[in-house]
Amino acid sequence: MTDPQKSSGIPQMLPLKTGAEIFDAIMVAIEPELTTAGSQGLEEKYKDETPEQKRVRGERYAKAFEEYEKRYAAYRLEQESQVHAFKLQVIHFAEDKAGADDQQRLFSLESALGSA
Repeated sequence: MTDPQKSSGIPQMLPLKTGAEIFDAIMVAIEPELTTAGSQGLEEKYKDETPEQKRVRGERYAKAFEEYEKRYAAYRLEQESQVHAFKLQVIHFAEDKAGADDQQRLFSLESALGSA
């Protein structure tokens, strides 16, 4: 994973993926034929399959979607964890920034009072 902070110290979210990107990233390891690219041309590929072959393929696809749902649930948990961590980074950044600004104001005030 890349560092979520830039040189300014401001926390940055990781780029968001589209639904198709997420689906394909998970499904490619399960059943490549069901990815957005892999599903192109399936009608032609299976035009001569028997009803039994079609049934078996349907069962394979159903199992693939069951596995996809499990992996997608795990993916969502990981995303929630990353969002929570990002939220904490933002809070800490804001607290640190506010503290630094307050310190600078106090220093300026002390300097002004010391000069008077």
